[in-house]
Amino acid sequence: MVPFLETLNYSSSNEDGRSEIKALGIKGQDSVLCITGSGARPLDLLTQVPKEIVSVDFNPCQNFLLELKMESIRCLDYEEFLQFIGVRPCRTRGYLYKGIQQSLSTGAKSFWDSHPEMIQKGVLYAGRWERYFRRLALFISLVRPRLLSRLFGSDGVREQSRIWHERWNNVSWRVFLRLVSSRMFWRHAFGDPGFFLYVQRGFSIYRYLNERFASAVENMLLRESPFAMLLFFGKYDEHGSFPVHLQKQHYETLKEGVDRVRIVTGSLIDYLAHCRRKSLDRYSLSDFASYTDTYLYEKTWEEIIRTAAEGARVCERQFLVKRGLPPEVMSSVIRDTAMEEELAETDNSIFYTFLVGKIRGDG
Repeated sequence: MVPFLETLNYSSSNEDGRSEIKALGIKGQDSVLCITGSGARPLDLLTQVPKEIVSVDFNPCQNFLLELKMESIRCLDYEEFLQFIGVRPCRTRGYLYKGIQQSLSTGAKSFWDSHPEMIQKGVLYAGRWERYFRRLALFISLVRPRLLSRLFGSDGVREQSRIWHERWNNVSWRVFLRLVSSRMFWRHAFGDPGFFLYVQRGFSIYRYLNERFASAVENMLLRESPFAMLLFFGKYDEHGSFPVHLQKQHYETLKEGVDRVRIVTGSLIDYLAHCRRKSLDRYSLSDFASYTDTYLYEKTWEEIIRTAAEGARVCERQFLVKRGLPPEVMSSVIRDTAMEEELAETDNSIFYTFLVGKIRGDG
């Protein structure tokens, strides 16, 4: 298996950008720090037209993907963009790429020139995560085709919830969920250290996933969740709900604003350590707890407090690694627990909980 930091791990959106947009309340003069991931997060936040976005990732491949998406937006119209990245069918991706590649940095151009198969298939589903989901979705579609159709064709949340609890969540599903919840499975099937390295030993991944699925079917229509479509069908519904940055009404805003995004390859803590005091206004920190030990997590939060401007807001997603605020910084953060609870119920990427807060002026 290719090492985690030498391959493209995420290429679509496994998060609901509406949550960060609501939690952060981005304004026009804000400097925003976020983690790159698939590139969806900085592009979702860019729809709010901040002064600048700094997008950080320690995996250069993820930053190459963001750069490709940004240059695609700059060069293509909306329909061409959807076709090029893989939302919709396209026979001319190689041709479209030739019009984009000269605008890429040397590193990004080298990476994409050496992966023509990703370009030809559409980069949106090229990540290791997405390939795994595609296999999972194929298995589900073969085993439960009619029930899957009924679940996603429900007339409303009440019917959907009934189908889930009475028909879908049976013994065979629970056995399957236990299998895919095992730490050994994640280690060998996906190779992402965020799924096993820092998860507490007493934490039941199976129970957590089962509870989050139950919450999702009772609070949202699965067919309106791009992530649920990816999880159960292996791709977005090309005529259905899209992540924020893929929605047509935001495309011109993105095209006009891509120069506001600055890409940084390196660790979050290293970038923060080189920032001036009180220089950042908004922090979109997606599940960084899964990739840090307790010491580094605490040090990162100390750097957040040091670099935060007065009234800065933070939104941290947490997946399997659940951490509260470090004691050293608790007095500097006003937690918005009502927002955290709301987002945990309404976020259509199903599996996340949130830590949302405002930095005190004397932080």
